[in-house]
Amino acid sequence: MNAGAWSRWCHWAEEAWNRHIRHREPYRQLDLVRAELKARTAWMDELTEEDLAELLRGLTACVEAVGATDSDAERQDGTP
Repeated sequence: MNAGAWSRWCHWAEEAWNRHIRHREPYRQLDLVRAELKARTAWMDELTEEDLAELLRGLTACVEAVGATDSDAERQDGTP
């Protein structure tokens, strides 16, 4: 390997290391967020099909109630 190639390789290695160091903390934080999210939603893996159907029915009713409340408030303000 000649001196120019060695110099280019060292420069490339240094840049790669600097990128690794610069992005290490955000990746570590991202891994922590992923682990927390997985821990918070682990209970969903244990739900049966019936439980999921009931959950969706309740969620649909909740969303519809919120929508109805918004439209009632708009009518009271005089906006269509």
